[in-house]
Amino acid sequence: MAITYDYYRIFYAVAQYSSFTRAAEALDNNQPNITRCMNILEHELGCKLFIRSNRGITLTPEGKRLYDHVATAVEQIRLGEEELHREVGMQQGIVTIGASETALNLLLLERLSAFHDRYPGIRLRIFNYTTPQSIDALQKGLLD
Repeated sequence: MAITYDYYRIFYAVAQYSSFTRAAEALDNNQPNITRCMNILEHELGCKLFIRSNRGITLTPEGKRLYDHVATAVEQIRLGEEELHREVGMQQGIVTIGASETALNLLLLERLSAFHDRYPGIRLRIFNYTTPQSIDALQKGLLD
């Protein structure tokens, strides 16, 4: 059986909360399912990850090593999602535009200030192209 990202996400929550029950609540799941997933993960990895007691759980040395990697991965995924949300929400990023000199002077320049006021985190990269060059660059994915 291949271990899925979901098992690591559950492992991360269990380690964070030091409890299968609290992790289940945080993940909107149930405790028996969380326990089952962690048993499968331990079986697939061939080692115990948790020391279970009536006070909760603690990580074994193997669990601590795995947690260091999983925590880094979860944080990187979270940062990637936030970056995409900011870009999709036009909070940051770069927009690349190709425009002829005429279009730049007659249309674009007067709108740049309003665009910058509305989207201050977006940087503009503007290329002076002829109309056929702009169309070609757009078709090649070089312009937005």
